[in-house]
Amino acid sequence: GEAEEGLFTYLFQPSQHTRSRQVTSAQLWFHTGLDRQETTATNSSEPLLGLLVLTSRGPTPVPMSLGQAPPRWAVLHLATSAFPLLTHPVLALLLRCPLCSCSARPEATPFLVAHTRAKPPSGGERARRSTPPLPWPWSPAALRLLQRPPEEPAAHADCHRAALNISFQELGWDRWIVHPPSFIFHYCHGGCGLSTLQDLPLPVPGVPPTPFQPLSLVTGAQACCAALPGTMRPLRVRTTSDGGYSFKYEMVPNLLTQHCACI
Repeated sequence: GEAEEGLFTYLFQPSQHTRSRQVTSAQLWFHTGLDRQETTATNSSEPLLGLLVLTSRGPTPVPMSLGQAPPRWAVLHLATSAFPLLTHPVLALLLRCPLCSCSARPEATPFLVAHTRAKPPSGGERARRSTPPLPWPWSPAALRLLQRPPEEPAAHADCHRAALNISFQELGWDRWIVHPPSFIFHYCHGGCGLSTLQDLPLPVPGVPPTPFQPLSLVTGAQACCAALPGTMRPLRVRTTSDGGYSFKYEMVPNLLTQHCACI
């Protein structure tokens, strides 16, 4: 921010997450650098702090009230009528404080604190939300969903590795997973009769064989078509948690099946 005759200008960019929700309270924290004696020593009838927002009509006063704050700080509580300001992609605030001095120290940087909650759904949204929302992609419930895809007719009923194209948009995960938009999900499917050595995968050059005994079942136990232990691979995805302002790469562990067998 710049200080001109006690006027400080700050630009804020509320995240898309904040702009999409209902604001319940908002405070602007500002480092005044003044102790209580300096604050009360002024004889001016004007308030110590004033807040304005830059609009198409010019600087406009923002209704607010001062709350309790740590030493040398001021906490400005925005009035309810000012909450819609946080729905703007860019927010230019002008803070007037004649006694304050500009500080370039990082620990003195002003900041906005906003508490939000989900907006009440409209009639159409309520109908679309009648089904439970899908869980967060990395949750065990979501991974179980991927590991138990709907059964479909297979070329043969024996244990084999089947494929299913997964679209993150169809799952409702495209808000978090930016890339890839979809991937081929392999899973184990089919019945298990008498296990034979034909059920085992062919050796892969450079990959040590996985110890496996197809007939070493406990008496009375039923074989199950499943991925061979130690052969599951992760999926690398690019994600965002703030609507596309920042990205990071993550690994979804044990998601891609390489080999199936009756075990």
